[in-house]
Amino acid sequence: MLSSQWHQLQLKFKKNTLNFSAGPDNLRSQLHSAFIQLAAKGGDVKATLMVHHQLHGWLKVCDSDQRYPIITNPLQLDFSNLWQSVIYTLAEADSWPSDEEKLRRNLERQMRRRAETAAARRSRFHIVKTT
Repeated sequence: MLSSQWHQLQLKFKKNTLNFSAGPDNLRSQLHSAFIQLAAKGGDVKATLMVHHQLHGWLKVCDSDQRYPIITNPLQLDFSNLWQSVIYTLAEADSWPSDEEKLRRNLERQMRRRAETAAARRSRFHIVKTT
C-alpha cells in the first residue's frame, strides 16, 4: 500500500535544503530532526516540504485544498494531515503526463494541424483550363 512506504522528502528554506526519508510512522521524528539541522544553518526558518516523484522530480507538498504548508514549528504540526498531503501530492503527480507522453501529444497535434493546413490548401487550389 502506498501510505505504508517510505518516501524521499526534502525540507527547503531559501537555498538550504535537507534530504531525508520518512514513512507515516517516523515522519514526526525525521521532520523534527531535519528542521533542527536546517534551523542551525539558517536561523529563523520558514521551510516548505518537498517530496520526490519518480517521473516529475521534487514537488512541493500540498494538501487537497491546494495549500502549501509552511513549517515554522514542527512541534505544532498535525503529522497525519501532513502525511496525507504527501500522499495526495504523489497521487496528483501520477495523473500528470510524462515528458514522453507530452512529446507524443505535441507531435500528434502538430501532424493534425499540418494535415488540416494541407487539406485547406488543396481545397482552395483550382486548375484553370485554357481553351
